[in-house]
Amino acid sequence: METIASRYQPHKSLAELKIRSKIMLKSAKSENPKTLELFAQNGAVDGPYKHKDGLKLVSKRAGFKNWQHASHVLSGSAQIGEDMGTLWYDGKCQVFLNIWCRDYAEAKNQHLSHSGKYIVPFKTQFIIVDDEYMNALGIKIEIGDFATNKDRDFAGQYGTKNWDNYTFSRIQFALGKAVDF
Repeated sequence: METIASRYQPHKSLAELKIRSKIMLKSAKSENPKTLELFAQNGAVDGPYKHKDGLKLVSKRAGFKNWQHASHVLSGSAQIGEDMGTLWYDGKCQVFLNIWCRDYAEAKNQHLSHSGKYIVPFKTQFIIVDDEYMNALGIKIEIGDFATNKDRDFAGQYGTKNWDNYTFSRIQFALGKAVDF
């Protein structure tokens, strides 16, 4: 028997941003200094803050230009090659030797000769990365999700359940604990 908790929820990564926005608004309403500082750093100096302010803030913190950009990408509406934001990159990953590709065709071609690596998007480009890179992003790979090297193409899985699950994990790691702000 299937439970509600075990059912797949499409776009749970998008729902995560909405939930975090609501938490941030409650935190701002209670005048949490950290939260007020985050809003001020992002151009929303005076409250009361609205839901759109929270959505914009969490979207930017997750690596998107704004809420519309995050919604477009995380809903599965974007096309491979469009600006996918910087969610799949972190400054601490600069220490890793990665292969940067200008477009998806080049990334797929490079990926063929790099078994065991992954293709992840970065804005309109693509990066071929290894397990250490993914670990640095907080991604715990479930080996069953990647039966073949072709499956390790995160960009090629865009819009699928697997993409959404890993994107959800990445957002949680990138934004940290919701109680931190």
